[in-house]
Amino acid sequence: MKPNQSGSSLGVSMVSTLEDLPKALDFAFAEDDDILIESYLNGTEVSVGVLHYQGETRVLGITEILSQNEFFDYEAKYLGKSEEITPARISKELEALVIETAKKVYQSLGMVGFSRADFIIMNGIPHFIEINTNPGLSPQSIFPQQAAHADIPFGDLLDSEINLALQRKLIWKR
Repeated sequence: MKPNQSGSSLGVSMVSTLEDLPKALDFAFAEDDDILIESYLNGTEVSVGVLHYQGETRVLGITEILSQNEFFDYEAKYLGKSEEITPARISKELEALVIETAKKVYQSLGMVGFSRADFIIMNGIPHFIEINTNPGLSPQSIFPQQAAHADIPFGDLLDSEINLALQRKLIWKR
């Protein structure tokens, strides 16, 4: 269970029993008025950096997430309770499928700039979980790690994003 518009896994919890439900609802609603309830998928979690770069939709890399906690929660993300492995330890065939799926998600949602799509791979099938339209850009964040893996200098990423923004049609008038 998670808030719809809260980032960084704030307000997210796993609900294993009916008794856990009221506490999880309170926790999620403390962050947002809208919440999402998802089925639990038991598999390998991966995060995929996708962006529009030099005229094409490009996948930067696939990062495998190994959380020491029940899931990739705030503590795992920011307090060192996880390991992030780029490139993910998956087969070439599965890598190709994840890349293809991440591109389709990106294009289907009409994305233009930076994004990070999250999947759980279960029984050889990547299940799309969510897309982060404002991925972290600190040196510890996954997206810059994936850019480094793709041999794209961070400054080039920022230049590309600025150029895309300058090309966008204004949706308001001054």
